[in-house]
Amino acid sequence: MEKLTQDYWKKSGSYDDYCWYIENLLGKELTYAAQNPMDGEQPRLQGLGNKKVNTLALTVGDSFDPLLQVICVLRPKRVVLILNRNYSERAGDAQGKTLKRLILRLAQTSSLPTEYRPNLTADHIMPKVIETDTPTEVFRALRDAFRSTDDTAQTHQDIDDTTGEENTDAVDITGAKKSMVAGAFLYAAHSGLPITYVDFDSDAYHKTYHRPYGYACRIGEIANPYQAFRLRDWERVRQLYDRYDFRGAREFIQGSADGKLPGILTAMTNPLGEEVHNRTLYDPGEIGRVKRLVSVLEIYELWENGDFKHAHKIGQEAQPPVPNTLLPWAVNVLGTTWPGGFIFTNPNQSARQLLDEHLALKQGSSRPNDSLFAQPLHLLAYLLDELEKISRLYKQNEDYRSAYLRAAGLHEFLLKARFALCWLNGGLEAQVGRGDSWGALSDFGDQEHEAFKYMVNDANEWKLRQALRSNPPEPYSLKGGKVRRRADAPVMDGYDRGLALDLNGQVYGEGNDARPIFVKLRGEAIHTHLYIPRHVTDAALQLVQAAMLEFQQNWLEVYHPGTVAQKLPGDIGCPAWSVLCKELGLDFLPPRLRTAESIKEA
Repeated sequence: MEKLTQDYWKKSGSYDDYCWYIENLLGKELTYAAQNPMDGEQPRLQGLGNKKVNTLALTVGDSFDPLLQVICVLRPKRVVLILNRNYSERAGDAQGKTLKRLILRLAQTSSLPTEYRPNLTADHIMPKVIETDTPTEVFRALRDAFRSTDDTAQTHQDIDDTTGEENTDAVDITGAKKSMVAGAFLYAAHSGLPITYVDFDSDAYHKTYHRPYGYACRIGEIANPYQAFRLRDWERVRQLYDRYDFRGAREFIQGSADGKLPGILTAMTNPLGEEVHNRTLYDPGEIGRVKRLVSVLEIYELWENGDFKHAHKIGQEAQPPVPNTLLPWAVNVLGTTWPGGFIFTNPNQSARQLLDEHLALKQGSSRPNDSLFAQPLHLLAYLLDELEKISRLYKQNEDYRSAYLRAAGLHEFLLKARFALCWLNGGLEAQVGRGDSWGALSDFGDQEHEAFKYMVNDANEWKLRQALRSNPPEPYSLKGGKVRRRADAPVMDGYDRGLALDLNGQVYGEGNDARPIFVKLRGEAIHTHLYIPRHVTDAALQLVQAAMLEFQQNWLEVYHPGTVAQKLPGDIGCPAWSVLCKELGLDFLPPRLRTAESIKEA
């Protein structure tokens, strides 16, 4: 289903492509949705329960997929299409004619299950183009359209005299622009009509294609129109938060940057209609708590992008400061020491500042003991935070190339971290210059820092691995001499043994040119936009997870016992939505919107 959907997304969106969708994918989507309820029990295709639909009004946007889905689920006797005057470079009447042809095709498609095959003729489909896409125009168009059907169809809600079944008209607000949706919503609320909506699972949205998977659809009625329309906005914020799309959640609250799409805050700070006293829907305290939520979302956005310093600064400067319990662990631990290029507005100055601070932390500002590797808790915070972000790139964002490159980068960093721990904790001996005897690292004298810099900047993974895993220890050549592990120093075990990307068995090339496929592929992907398949990224993630475990057990805990115990697993990411709501005092939201559970459609 996933592959079939992506094959469809690659098409151009022509009439023939929609025909292909109807013939090859639509029926499969609906069958899958019907057979896979939400949370294991709540049906996805609830429709309007046992009600039969007389006339269904649809607001039409650029995409036809969800509209075809809802027609198949509700199987109305008539369909009213509310169309904008223009769609990009296409006229509204042309858009309506295309959709009408596709709806008629549904009845002729044998691949559609019988229970989802509507029986509509050309006379049953009424496209209606509005002059302007304002709520008022949509309201009036729907009023006129439903009036015209009353002579030949049962009115909005009635009981069929012959079958005893309950009949109703309905309005679907899935498609079209927000202004059109608003008009459709107001008409339905005014007329007491059921409102239907096609939604999708929160994790079913593909960021590359900017579309949700159709087989994850949820089609049902909004139970309480006035209330649910607002709650759906908050539900959307919660879903974006759970997907770590903090910018999307923040913009949904604040509104679009151009001001064309107002956010939740606008609704909270405005009166409901033309009220005499101009009183807002929410009091200033509640509005202030939502604004504080916006600030916290900004902190999380910076953290997710690796800007721990800026995230920490905003948290401290907030009034009152954001409590540590709401900050990811890496922000609390690294926020005061991490590089940050946000002081200057000039890109060149920012880049220079960022590079200077990064190298000082990586190499040590004046000696190895000033480096990140000399701060075990800081080092662990960075490593665990980065591993979690790689996992999200792979599992949640489906960005396999980025996840692979970051996994390979983290794997190399772990090699240097092992060597640095030996360096800083008496686990190495040195051979200075061209001498034959082995002594202490202090024999380097003033050149020790330069030698350490060479090691942390070396990109030769093979040389690092040999020095870490050889027994007896092999020398590692660097600037000013050589170093090697002492006899009592840890030895890197074969954590990669048996994994798909085994570093010793799976190599590319021969002789001195041989490189682990894992490393070789990283180099090629860095210098070209090379596609990385999902299963290859999965293997890379398994490898770096094994490397992380080996590093913690055999190196970090050997030299700094008890470091790992200072970290609780639940603190690595952002807090659960329910915790955030409680800490920020969002008690004006209904209980079900302050918990981790999604709103269940009626």
